[in-house]
Amino acid sequence: MTQSGSKESDNIFRQLKNYYTESVIHEKPADYIIARPQFNPRRTLKIKADSLFQSLDEAIEQYPLLLTRETFYIQDISLNTETDFNTLVYQTCGSILKTKETSSQVMTRYFHYMKVDYSFIQQIGKCIGISQRCPYVIGELLFSPEKGTVKKNSSWIAFHNVIYSEVISSTDVCLKIRHFHELILPLSSKRLAEMTRKSAQLYYTMKMVSLDIQEKFAPPFLNESSQELNIIKKELAVHLIGHQPVTLSSLFEHISIHRANDILQTILGEGNPYLEEINQVFPLINVFED
Repeated sequence: MTQSGSKESDNIFRQLKNYYTESVIHEKPADYIIARPQFNPRRTLKIKADSLFQSLDEAIEQYPLLLTRETFYIQDISLNTETDFNTLVYQTCGSILKTKETSSQVMTRYFHYMKVDYSFIQQIGKCIGISQRCPYVIGELLFSPEKGTVKKNSSWIAFHNVIYSEVISSTDVCLKIRHFHELILPLSSKRLAEMTRKSAQLYYTMKMVSLDIQEKFAPPFLNESSQELNIIKKELAVHLIGHQPVTLSSLFEHISIHRANDILQTILGEGNPYLEEINQVFPLINVFED
């Protein structure tokens, strides 16, 4: 037993000696990594019309797919007959997700996850004159559809992750996204301005109602994050000076009026003179004045 143990000890000693001789003295690479890996900067995405199939190849399939705060673009590709997938989702971390679910299904799941239905946000939108392509605004989250969502799917831009926009042609705009991503979309400058304006109006309304509630319980004491402002907050900084605050009670009053108006419009039909009289007696909240 003693001789066997001695041989085993000698064998271990020789292995250690060979390792240190080859790895340390002669700088032979070790068989395993003992140091922390070098920093690998996150990749950036440049999304445009001709990058669709590259994005599909790189994307990770998910079902069911759930959006997050890091989502910056939900791309509807349901009309493309060359793929079975219907939606692509782009994240600020550089990840791309794909699913056979439609963008409507993906957004509806997110509405349920946030516990605030889109129809409720649309009712608030009607109170400030937004009757079509209403954004979905919850707190600091700002999702805006590129087109109407009543009967068809739509792509959505998450404006809370957009920090700059620039018109690059009469039919295309470039959006700069957090973490240096770039989104080039076939939108006119007029349509983009309309989308940002609606998002800013709705965000302002929700923010004022939130402040009204806070003041009824306790004064606000938390400062907003010091990170760079998105383009919706920059829009508000330019246009909001002098506007009247929106209170929770006034908002609920107008929601009730508009719900009643929707019911009357269904019963009496569009263009009925009584509807015009009602709108004159109970005007909309004008957040922005042209």
